[in-house]
Amino acid sequence: MDMDKITINKEDIVEAENRLFAAQLVSNVDILDQLLHDDLIAVAPTGQIVTKQMDLDTHRAKTMIIEDASTEINDIKITGDTALSIVTMTAKGETMGTPIEGKFRYFRVWKRFDGILKVIGASFMQLS
Repeated sequence: MDMDKITINKEDIVEAENRLFAAQLVSNVDILDQLLHDDLIAVAPTGQIVTKQMDLDTHRAKTMIIEDASTEINDIKITGDTALSIVTMTAKGETMGTPIEGKFRYFRVWKRFDGILKVIGASFMQLS
């Protein structure tokens, strides 16, 4: 087995996070479909459990509109073929007609599958 396909470094995660952020901004469902694992489980600030399908459906329906956003990667921890990332996003926009604005902290679990990094778990919260 090729170790390059298994080992993850911080640059890999930074690149994957940037691809994910760019895809979220424009609701690129094809890229999101590649980056999110089919069994993804995410927890929204309300405590609601969100699946990959639910996330993609939101982007397909264009119910989330991001007008302005930036991200900062706060930390990346790597354990074998799995990485944890903590990212702060400052965003302005609306979701299902409700304006949203502020800073949000994301916690994501990335794992490599056949050379491709995918998010297998995530949660996010709004910072005060």
